[in-house]
Amino acid sequence: MTGDHGSRLDLPQRHMWSHADVKEYLDEKRVRIYGIEIMENASPIMQYDRETGVVKFPFEAECEGGWSGSAFIFGNEGQGLSSKQREICDEFLFIPQNRGGSGRSEDNLAGRDKVGSASMNVACAAAVVLQAYS
Repeated sequence: MTGDHGSRLDLPQRHMWSHADVKEYLDEKRVRIYGIEIMENASPIMQYDRETGVVKFPFEAECEGGWSGSAFIFGNEGQGLSSKQREICDEFLFIPQNRGGSGRSEDNLAGRDKVGSASMNVACAAAVVLQAYS
């Protein structure tokens, strides 16, 4: 046994040969694919309405759209999602951060952002997104 103490044996697994195979399989299962990435067309994982005090999550619309579940793709801390990963995503979400900087990946990669970072440890990002989803 390794550090996971055998828990990997408790989860169903399916090997896919390509990103297109993943997309086809999840579409058949009516699973919406979310890419977690800071980009122009991404939505925040939650929105707080100060007037009503209501917090809304993008996942709430899943039921209305006939989706049966969600899959999340997290990019690495440095480069984010690959172009093949982006191609199969149905929607993009980001985690709002108040650390300064523009939050735009292309600015950070070009060295134009000297006061903040669009990067978050992928394990921390997964914990935040999964907590918001649950």
